[in-house]
Amino acid sequence: MRVVAIVTGLVSLGVLTAAQALAAWDDFTNLLYTEKHLTDAFTKYVATGYINHSPLVTGNGIDTTLGELSAIVPNVDSQLQRAFVGWDKDGTAYGTAHTKVIGNATMGIPNSALVDMIRMVGTCLVEHYDVQQAVDGTAPNPIAFF
Repeated sequence: MRVVAIVTGLVSLGVLTAAQALAAWDDFTNLLYTEKHLTDAFTKYVATGYINHSPLVTGNGIDTTLGELSAIVPNVDSQLQRAFVGWDKDGTAYGTAHTKVIGNATMGIPNSALVDMIRMVGTCLVEHYDVQQAVDGTAPNPIAFF
C-alpha cells in the first residue's frame, strides 16, 4: 500500500490531474476488455490489497480475481460502451465502465450488460463493485441496456 500512499500524496499536491486518472482508467479498460491482457492490466494498475465485492468471485485480492476473470474474459466478446472517471462528494475517485458482453452459450455465460465501478486512489485501483444483467432480447424497451 506504499504506492497508494505516494499516489494519494501526489493527488493532494495537485501533481496528478483528473486527465491522468482518466488516462489510467482508459488504459486499464482497454487492456482488460479490448486486448484481454488481464495480467498486464492488473499488474499495472491494481493495488495489492484489492477488495472485490463482485458476486462472481470467491474472494478478495489480485490472484483470486485474476483466476476468476481468466475463466470468463477470454471466452466472451466484451464490447466497452463507455468508460469514465467521476468523484463522489468526499472527493473519492471511481472509474466506471459500461460493457456489452456477448456471452458463450457453450460455457453457460449469457449475453449481458455489465457495469463495473472501481474506487481509485490516484491511478491505483483498490476496490471493485459491479452490476450485471442478462440481456435476452425480451425487454420492451427497444434501446434497453445500450
